[in-house]
Amino acid sequence: MKPPYRFTVQLKHPPRSDMAGDWAGFDKGTGYEFWGLRKYLPGDSWSRIDWKARARSGELYVREFLKDCAYNLVVICDVSPSMHFGNKFNQARDLAISLAHAALRANNPCGLLLFADRVLTWHPPSAAPRQFHRIVNAIQQAPTAKSRQTRLAPALEFVMKRLSSCLGVIISDFHTDLVNLRGLMDAADSRFPAHEMVALHVLEESEYHLTGIEDGLLTLKDMESGRQIALDLSRKHEFNALLRQTRERTVRTLAGAGIDSAVLPVGSADIQARVNTLFARRLAARV
Repeated sequence: MKPPYRFTVQLKHPPRSDMAGDWAGFDKGTGYEFWGLRKYLPGDSWSRIDWKARARSGELYVREFLKDCAYNLVVICDVSPSMHFGNKFNQARDLAISLAHAALRANNPCGLLLFADRVLTWHPPSAAPRQFHRIVNAIQQAPTAKSRQTRLAPALEFVMKRLSSCLGVIISDFHTDLVNLRGLMDAADSRFPAHEMVALHVLEESEYHLTGIEDGLLTLKDMESGRQIALDLSRKHEFNALLRQTRERTVRTLAGAGIDSAVLPVGSADIQARVNTLFARRLAARV
């Protein structure tokens, strides 16, 4: 299956995997990115001696490098009822398939987690030849969860307990409970966190801006709780401002937990550019 988008997945922090790959890892080992010098020890290969350092100091030093590693990508996809409003889930499916293809074509293991109020489906990361087809089948056959509230924290806890390190990409509309999210991420955080998380907000236009609707009363229904409210469309400008503030608050909450975001309107022509820009911006901010 041809992926809808061509993504360039990039990490902000060095991966911590034992699997060989194209990324400079967190630990020292066999690789190409220079780490530093140390004094020669009996048994060290003469090919690693830095002769310029020998000429300067009169002592033997050997070069050390960062180990080349692969990364574990985990696509964490929301399948709660609200994600089936409009074409959001179709957009989420295309994102998930394209991310999996981007990782696997570079021989990086990829896994999939589907969640709503709890974890529903889990495929551990693998670089096996059939993994892409497993992920495509799982996302195409994803169940429509009958949940009354979307909860992200259990999904992140699940991933962190089962994987020592990963890059997680959360695909959701983020109509979700973000309580205690910062505490969860802080508990696993360090200067070089083993678990990186990125958020892709998939939204229909009406979820962040009402336009082209005449004045009157509009009944809105929460697809998860079933709660209904009546909206006076003569005050839609106030409602639009509230939608914008709510979305900005969600992005800030995620950022406060160390999760960078990109907002992806359904059907936008620049989805690929927005996602690739997010990854490039994070890499440029590497510490």
